[in-house]
Parts: sequence; structure tokens; C-alpha cells
Amino acid sequence: MVHEPSAETHPLDQHRDPSRVAVVQGVAAEVAAHHGGDLARMRRANGYSNATWVGDGIAVRIAHTPVDMAREVALARALPPAVGHPKILAEGTTEGHGWIVTAEVHGQNLHEAWPALTPAQQRQAVGQLWARAQTVHDASPSLQTHVASHGGYIPAALDDATAAARRAEAALGLSNAQRSRLHEVIEGYFRAAPEAEQVVNHGDLALMNALWDGEVVALLDFEFAVLGPVEIDLCRLVCEARVSDEGQRVDSEAGAAAVAIAAGAMDPIHGSALIHGAAILDQLRDLDIWLAIDNPQERVEDWRPCRLLTGLLDAEGGYLAPLLT
Repeated sequence: MVHEPSAETHPLDQHRDPSRVAVVQGVAAEVAAHHGGDLARMRRANGYSNATWVGDGIAVRIAHTPVDMAREVALARALPPAVGHPKILAEGTTEGHGWIVTAEVHGQNLHEAWPALTPAQQRQAVGQLWARAQTVHDASPSLQTHVASHGGYIPAALDDATAAARRAEAALGLSNAQRSRLHEVIEGYFRAAPEAEQVVNHGDLALMNALWDGEVVALLDFEFAVLGPVEIDLCRLVCEARVSDEGQRVDSEAGAAAVAIAAGAMDPIHGSALIHGAAILDQLRDLDIWLAIDNPQERVEDWRPCRLLTGLLDAEGGYLAPLLT
């Protein structure tokens, strides 16, 4: 198969190696054609870790890096129907890149739909998104064999998290007080996590991983599913509802709804330590991604993960403030 880089770079690919982008597009075109689709007619969907095209009755998702999607496929096939995950039509690996073909589900990416929704619709969407995630949590006994206790932004061990924290310290020039707080919160998470109930978390409970059609109709992309405290999903839900794309806190009905959901679902003893630690780990992972991109045109302090991380380290706890006081 010959791969020709596209003459027009998609915004989602602007920081990627053009030759690797061409490989992924070539694999996607081949897979789509085999299942009755034409990539030229399909639209590029939101998402960073994988490249997804939707149209012609199918959705084709290709891993940017050479990874096997077999575990995710097994989990997706075991999910309860109420999760709304699209039916998997095929999966495989081509040139080392895992891929999944699912049936196309009518709806708009929730992140793209979000600005046009009314405050009441946004509040409704947050509740419905959480309800679908809860369906996964409730099915943990039958799903947990398909997921690991680490992955996504949850490191395998405290040492891994500490190493990420040190990279952040160096990149952001954190003060001594911030460094001390950072390690305190991370260590608190790893102490508390084994004491909490372990559920299968989506692991990336973001607006972009749901579809909206007057209501939330599907929860997608379980590549980062992980077994751990429910606060892993809760911190993402609250962040999505209370923080803008630019990393600024937003007061809204949706944000208030997310805080209320989290307050009712957090572990009664360790909840604060767990949701704070999970949120910190989330931003450390994102910061590593931004450091790899290394965009010299933007000041580090303007990076979204920098803003969120330093906010989480302040006395109030950033966007989690209502849950930490």
C-alpha cells in the first residue's frame, strides 16, 4: 500500500509526523473501503489518541501508534446495551495499527454540540453522561476481567506518578509549596485507592466521547478503561462541566449538576483524597502530552494543563473547590 500525505493537514494532525499521518489515513481508507465506506465521503470525528472517520453507515477508528485494540474490543462487546456503545462490525491490525469498525450512530459529538445547547440541555447531558458511566460501574463484576488497574492517566505505581510530578516541577517552575502539595496529593491518592471500591471506569469521560441527539445516545471509546475508584470518572465529569477549553473555570447549571453528582457518588471516607489525586494525575498526563508537542509560540503558563494543575494545587483546589472544602 502506498501512502501519500494529504495536501491539507487536519487540525487534529498538525503536531504529528506527516508520514505517520499518511500511514494512518491509508489504513483507514483501506479498512473503510473493505466495509463499504469511502474515506473521501466520511467526516473526521473529534479525538486525539486515535483517528476516527464517520459516514457511509460506519465509523472507522485507527490507532495513531502501533497498538492492539483487542482488549478494548472485548470490553466493548461485553458492555450492557444501556451504555449505547455502537455495534462492533470488525476489528483488526494493519501495519501494526489497531483498528475498529462500528456501525454509525446518528448523533453529534457532544463536545461539538455543547456550545449550542441551552443551560438546561447541558445540565441534562451531564446527568445522562453520568448515567451511562454508572451503567458501566454497576456491571464491573462481569467487565473487570477486560481492564487493568492502570492505564490512561492512572499510572501503574506511585513511582511512575512521582516521576511525572518531577517533570511537571521542572517544566512549570513550581514553588516549594506547590511541589510539596503535589506530592502530598499524589501520595494520598495511592494510599486511599486500595481502600475504596474498585469499579470499571471509562477512564476518559469527556464530552467528546459521547454522542448527542437531543439526549446523550452513546458513550464511546473505552481505550482508557481502568479498574479503580469511581473518582477517576468523577473528576473528569466535573472538569468537563466546570472548565472551558481554554482552562478557565465556568459557573453553570451543568457544573453545579456535576458537582452534585460527584458529592453523592464519592467514597464517604476517602472521596476528597481520591478525586483530588485523580484530577492531578489527569493533568500530569496531559502536561506530558503538551511537553512532547513543545509549541514555542505559546507560553507554558498559558497551557491548559498548566492552568488546571496549578489551580488544583492552590489552597481551594481549583475546579474541585466545592468538593474539597
